[in-house]
Amino acid sequence: MKNLKIALVAGMALLLTIITLNNILTPAATYGAVAAALSMATTFRHPMEIWRAITSPALLWIIAVLIIICEAIGALLCWLGVARLWPARRSATQFNLAKSTALIGLTFVAAVYFFGWLVIANEWFGMWQSTKMNVLPDAFRLFGEAMLIAIWLNSPDTD
Repeated sequence: MKNLKIALVAGMALLLTIITLNNILTPAATYGAVAAALSMATTFRHPMEIWRAITSPALLWIIAVLIIICEAIGALLCWLGVARLWPARRSATQFNLAKSTALIGLTFVAAVYFFGWLVIANEWFGMWQSTKMNVLPDAFRLFGEAMLIAIWLNSPDTD
């Protein structure tokens, strides 16, 4: 079971690495997605909500870069977690002690997708109103994956 737990943390690390690389290698697409979401361009544009929209190109670039940094941090923490878990896999005691970095990484990832996408983008910027820019299913999937892996990883291991 320890090897499977390590594999899942490595899978999350790899997924976040690919997401980060895709965002870095396609900056126009990354910026476009952030701009479309935060400008509320595809929402109902209700006057009581549209004041929240962000249209400043400089601010949108800063937010896009912060998103990439958060995804990279999540990837790095998960990779560091794998690096700590792998050598500890032969001893349940050592393995249980080595879980903290991976758990921090997975929790960080869950927090980024929960707060960044589900709370801020989806609710504050009204992405739920958009058929073109609604990332709720993807954000929830990533949040759920990170949480499920963290919950299983956090369960005690025995020899």
